[in-house]
Amino acid sequence: MAFPNIAERISVTTAPKLGAQDRTFLSRAFLLAIGIRVGLFIVAYYVAGRVILGLYDPLPDLLHQTMNRWDAIHYLRIAEIGYPSEGDLRILLVFFPLYPLTVRIAHYIIPNYVLAGVAVSFVASIVAGYYLQKLSALDNDDEEAGRALSYFFLFPSAYFLIAPYTEALFLALVLSSFYAARRGHWAWAGTIGMLACATRLGGLALIPALALEAWQRDRWQSPQRAFWLALIPVGFLSYLVLNWVVTDDPFAFMTLQSQHPWYHESVMPWEWLADLFRGVINVPGSPERTMNFEVPLAAFLFAVALLAVSVRWLRLSYQVYAWVGLLMLMFLTLQWSMPRYIITIFPLFLILARIGRRPAIHQALLAASAMVMAGTFVLFAIEYWGI
Repeated sequence: MAFPNIAERISVTTAPKLGAQDRTFLSRAFLLAIGIRVGLFIVAYYVAGRVILGLYDPLPDLLHQTMNRWDAIHYLRIAEIGYPSEGDLRILLVFFPLYPLTVRIAHYIIPNYVLAGVAVSFVASIVAGYYLQKLSALDNDDEEAGRALSYFFLFPSAYFLIAPYTEALFLALVLSSFYAARRGHWAWAGTIGMLACATRLGGLALIPALALEAWQRDRWQSPQRAFWLALIPVGFLSYLVLNWVVTDDPFAFMTLQSQHPWYHESVMPWEWLADLFRGVINVPGSPERTMNFEVPLAAFLFAVALLAVSVRWLRLSYQVYAWVGLLMLMFLTLQWSMPRYIITIFPLFLILARIGRRPAIHQALLAASAMVMAGTFVLFAIEYWGI
């Protein structure tokens, strides 16, 4: 009788096994992530680079120029030098630390910070797409999960999943934390949620959402089983500690935001909304009005409309995450980034997947979304519009 050697035994007993559904979800996410990047890189190279900017540099150099825009510059600078405690670069402290840290780690393998940032976003977007499908499949069929993935990658502001920004990593963490909670793996849900809170402030929306998920699942036993969720705010506390270590003030980021030309201050949500309406009505027609008021207002109303039509059937914990996340965005004066911020409200993709059940509607939504994404990406790449 033949016996397998030790290596074969280890591979048989310990190798992770993906089921057919998991392989389908992973391959879908991988292929879409590749396809969208190839398409947008071509747009960046020919349309933004050669046609508009008149640059004929080699592809890697041109991608470096068109991807290293707006906040990406700051994240990559943090990955390279950390958080300075003095000088103009103190403003870097307003950016959360986990994404720059992952880029710095990736830089040990990819000796170029822009490419390292793009690589981190690439891997994270695949993970996010995989878990978005896994979440959808808990309540729907595989076809609807595939539609949700399509809307995720072709959302008008989905090019931020490609650039060196936090959105892809944040969504990967939020979605995997939600999936762990849906499966009752509370230690994983709390630990991953903590990492999400160290990536973006919006991670705090996980606290009420997953607490509700725990209550719906375990009722009065939820405090005993889901106490791991107490780890989630530790991610934000670690950011406050970072502020304190760098400046001796745990809330230094708030002062720095108000002093920077962004003038990123706290306001009441109704003031935020009133400012948008006043801008649309009173500011003369111009690209600045479109960027600062019209597009953010349209993005906000679009998200509200989707959440409103889904109130009867969307899972309650998803609704709480979405509404709390949207409300948190309305406490900040920086309005023009709303189209980028709402991509982190993942229930929107589940709602669109439900709306797009009819093939004609699905195709029309995808075509319109892809066209808008290509156009806004060109504006991002030429550093004209940084939504």
